[in-house]
Amino acid sequence: MLKLNHMKNFILALTLLFSAVTFAQTEVSDADLNKFANAYKAVQMENQEVQQEMIDMIKKEGLEINRFQSIQQASVNPEQKVEATEVEMKSYKTAVSKIEKMQPQLQKEMSQIIQENGLTLDRYQEIGAALQSDQALQQKLQTMMMKEQTKG
Repeated sequence: MLKLNHMKNFILALTLLFSAVTFAQTEVSDADLNKFANAYKAVQMENQEVQQEMIDMIKKEGLEINRFQSIQQASVNPEQKVEATEVEMKSYKTAVSKIEKMQPQLQKEMSQIIQENGLTLDRYQEIGAALQSDQALQQKLQTMMMKEQTKG
């Protein structure tokens, strides 16, 4: 089940699409890093839209976001209790089901965005993995993205 309080983690995981990527040292050219930066920004923009869609979907089911999060946290943490009405539980389950059904399409869209920015999904994953373990590369990416922001 998707946890709304972990939605950012889910979206980040979806964004980076890390599925069993090995953390070997990967050479990353400036050109590939630039493509990654562009793809990452495009994916982030898409994520913001998706997040809003999910929030709207939850509200359409009759739940406020905080209430949805409380029920979700209680459903995954046996030590956390929350009382929910039958109507709330039905709304919660319907919202979770709809969100889960969105996932395959979201993954397809993220892959397409990455490819439109000149990278294969595998290469995007490799660069993402390299970024997690290489602070110098992280700094280079951050500098690259900041320069791009100031161009505006």
